[in-house]
Amino acid sequence: MALSFVNYTGNGSNRVFNLTFSYLQQADVSVKVNNVAVTFTFLDSSRVQTSVAPASGAAVTVRRTTTRTARVVDFVDGALLTESALDADSNQLFNLSQEAFDASANALPLVFDQTYDATTKRIKNVADPTSAQDAATKNWVETASTSQVGIATTKASEASSSATAAANSATASANSASGAASSTTAAANSATASANSATAALASKNTSAAQASISTTKAGQAASSATAAANSITASANSATAAASSASTATTKASEASTSANNAASSLASFTGQYVSSSSAPASPSTGDLWFDTGSSTMKVYNGSAFANAGSSVNGVENAVQHTATAGQTSFSATYDAGHLQVFLNGIRLDTADYTATNGNAVVLAIAASVGDVVFIQGFGTFSLADHYTKTVADGRFKAIGALEGGPSLGTNSILRYNANTINENISVSSGLNAFSAGPITIANNKTVTIANNATWSII
Repeated sequence: MALSFVNYTGNGSNRVFNLTFSYLQQADVSVKVNNVAVTFTFLDSSRVQTSVAPASGAAVTVRRTTTRTARVVDFVDGALLTESALDADSNQLFNLSQEAFDASANALPLVFDQTYDATTKRIKNVADPTSAQDAATKNWVETASTSQVGIATTKASEASSSATAAANSATASANSASGAASSTTAAANSATASANSATAALASKNTSAAQASISTTKAGQAASSATAAANSITASANSATAAASSASTATTKASEASTSANNAASSLASFTGQYVSSSSAPASPSTGDLWFDTGSSTMKVYNGSAFANAGSSVNGVENAVQHTATAGQTSFSATYDAGHLQVFLNGIRLDTADYTATNGNAVVLAIAASVGDVVFIQGFGTFSLADHYTKTVADGRFKAIGALEGGPSLGTNSILRYNANTINENISVSSGLNAFSAGPITIANNKTVTIANNATWSII
């Protein structure tokens, strides 16, 4: 449960929201709807009312943010020390500590293997990667893959078009060659017929010279047809050469398309090999590979020997589960960070040698449990605290108030005051100040009390 804020869900009509935390001043309280600050008023010390009702389903957050740039109480020497002043000073520290705990609980934790754990939540507003080890966003991966596939598709289309054109050209050339062959055959047949006709004319006594001249003319025409056929065959050969060149270009384009497709497939395979989402661990992983275990909803990373949780799998500070064993049972399910758990068998804490707990979702006993045995597993979240005082800092900041340190008083309004009767330290009374003590007073050996000019020390 949060200590310094409370979340609500709007219903379209409700404007009044309760405060579940204390605060020093109203200025420390804010209200946001879908992470946008809205105007509101205080109905009383524990309720606020927004000027407009948040829409149905809207996320409403009422939060306390205590001032951390200045102290609410500035103690002055000689001033009356009141309960309200001490409470205000302590409450400021108390509130800041609560807000620090809330901030730590909601922060992205750096876990034991020096990696950050998103605790199954999405991370948004991530920039596009520029270096080899940068995280890649869903949009970047999909865009990069689509671009590679698009290039491969374009190259394949170009290759297909070139191959089709080459095939069409080759078909046209073949048709042209076929036509030329037909013309040559016709010319040969015509020449044969003319020769036969001339032979018949010579053999005939009644053939005239005019008929022989006609035969000669026809033979010349047949020769011209044969020459035209030869020219047509040459043109067809040239067309075939051009078709062969187009086919070579098509082959080159097809090779380029194949290379682009292979590159795209290699890039996709490389990313797919580094990140896997499945219910079972990937086979033959490499160090640094990520696996989202859909069975336990946990992100894991391969550390070179086994898959370990990529961050704290415990939501909050502690997570516990209890099982009643069946006969011979050794494996018990649990969510934990490796090395941060305790295992109890029938109320007795087991030594780490008595069980194996490395995968973050199961504990395996070295010796099987008996039927009815109670196995209690307690996992602890890993986190670090910030913005708090250590004992050393607190000891130096807050003055002890024991009797020997000039401490407590007696009676209403501190009518009686104590002071020690032995000075066991070096003390200086600064210029312009007056000091007094109740005597007698003894100054220990090698200790001094120095009274500056215009200063006094009275012993009564």
